[in-house]
Amino acid sequence: MASWNLCEARLRQRRCYISPADSNTAHVGPVPAGKIWVVLAVGYFPSVAETQTISFNIYDANNTFGFLNPLSMALNPARATCIEQGMELMMWPGEFLSVVRADHTVGSTMSLSIDFVEIDLPLYTYDEPQVVKRHVRALSGIRTRLSAAGGGRGGGGNVAPGGGPEGGGKGHGGPLPI
Repeated sequence: MASWNLCEARLRQRRCYISPADSNTAHVGPVPAGKIWVVLAVGYFPSVAETQTISFNIYDANNTFGFLNPLSMALNPARATCIEQGMELMMWPGEFLSVVRADHTVGSTMSLSIDFVEIDLPLYTYDEPQVVKRHVRALSGIRTRLSAAGGGRGGGGNVAPGGGPEGGGKGHGGPLPI
């Protein structure tokens, strides 16, 4: 089950970044303010066949987080990814996705691609007033039934169907002893 509304899939995008020659880092981002990127697929590909230790990271202005332990991989023609089938990665405003390799073949470049859906980061949730009223009425009805059945009241005694306290008397509450 997606953590985002499926209607947002119409906003699906793809980005690719190709690093300069001899670079050991490639990145995609940043996520714009007020947006979230739900990353569906990631692909890393060096321009030449090489076996290197690589890692995938998420970083922003203050922090860097690794989300795949560094692995030694033989790449090209194979591609590397940091997410498996059915997984999603959420990136928040200001974040970058990066791949880092330990070393490089002279003159090689790095290609990092992502497939993502850009959704809005809501300021608040909006509930229709009619829906809110319906929920309040339903909860009120449930509470009334629970209190009439003896549950949910704390110390005031039960209320008789006529509205007065049970047990006669001066409103001491509680049923008459049997």
